[in-house]
Amino acid sequence: MKKVIILLGVLGMGLLASSQINVIPITDTSLQIKKNSLVYFLPQSLIHLKLDVKTTKFIPGPFYNFAEKYLSIDDAPKKAYTYSDILGVEFMQVSSVDPLAGFIILDNKASLSFDNRGVITAYNDNIDNQSELNKIQYQNLPEYFNLDSPHYTDYGVKRNFTGITDTTYKVIQLDSVFQKIPVYNTVITSKDFEQKAEEAANYIIKIRKRRFKLQTVQFDDERPPKDLVRLIKQLDKLERQYLELFIGKEISVNNSFYYTFKPEKNHKSGKIEIFHLSEERGICQTAAEDTEPVYLKYKNCQKTKELDNFYKRQTKLKEKEKTKGLYYRIPGHGSICVEFDNHTYAKQTFIIPQYGSLTNLPSKMFKNKQLKIIFDAENGSIKRISNE
Repeated sequence: MKKVIILLGVLGMGLLASSQINVIPITDTSLQIKKNSLVYFLPQSLIHLKLDVKTTKFIPGPFYNFAEKYLSIDDAPKKAYTYSDILGVEFMQVSSVDPLAGFIILDNKASLSFDNRGVITAYNDNIDNQSELNKIQYQNLPEYFNLDSPHYTDYGVKRNFTGITDTTYKVIQLDSVFQKIPVYNTVITSKDFEQKAEEAANYIIKIRKRRFKLQTVQFDDERPPKDLVRLIKQLDKLERQYLELFIGKEISVNNSFYYTFKPEKNHKSGKIEIFHLSEERGICQTAAEDTEPVYLKYKNCQKTKELDNFYKRQTKLKEKEKTKGLYYRIPGHGSICVEFDNHTYAKQTFIIPQYGSLTNLPSKMFKNKQLKIIFDAENGSIKRISNE
């Protein structure tokens, strides 16, 4: 082990004298360095997903049995039901530091530029390339329906009681003559359901009449109201609210699910269960009898496959190259889609750095003092090489 350290020390001194650099991956456990040196990283891509889910519950109107009788509405829905669906999928690609793509430069004279993550941006050039930190708040806490709250509270515009008059008779004596006279008794009682339905239907008809007069310019005054459009909209809204008593209404809850996917170089393709969807409850974290899985499917397009095979065949070249220049990436491509119930809701192709090839520049080219290299801080690739 001491011999290895001594040899590395001699090698380091020779490199400094010739301005030639040597770069060592931090994953290389076979070498040891004598002192601290510059360290830089290459980036990787993470894919943030946001899935919007809408859960809708239909509630029949309390007067559905009288819809045909009073409003001539056939087949008013009588059964409650709930359904959920994915409204949309949003992909967001975020550049992050690849902890396995770190490198040590055995040359303290190297002039390097980094962003605020430690990712290399330039060699022998000043590049102000600070990455934007993506702050995403994750809240996978679905909101469900409040079943305790009343769904229908407005049944009419008149009082809820009605008077029922009952007639009885009593006999009185007038001048030795007995007479039978009526006695009227009024009893206050609550209106039954059909009476309430009839009043609601009559109120709908009144609303329609009032709106018809406004639309056909039948005003009490010669001049139309200044807010005519608003009045008609208010009547439309009021009519819909009372129609819901007969035809029912829907209430909805919107939820969002967040997931972060990290593509791996050695994963060619596959799918992941990211959450489960229930018709009744919407987003569910665990599987149940009433749920179906939502999948994230990924695929490495292997755009750099032939390049990887080419480098693997260069075993003799690797043996001759004792020192390495700066490492960089040739990014690959990957496709990601969201699938539910055999239906693809979203699909997109991304430039994925870690799906590409990791290679290095020749160490000898760094003897050139005029050499300048600009790196892409998002992908780890080389943007420009110059001798200026």
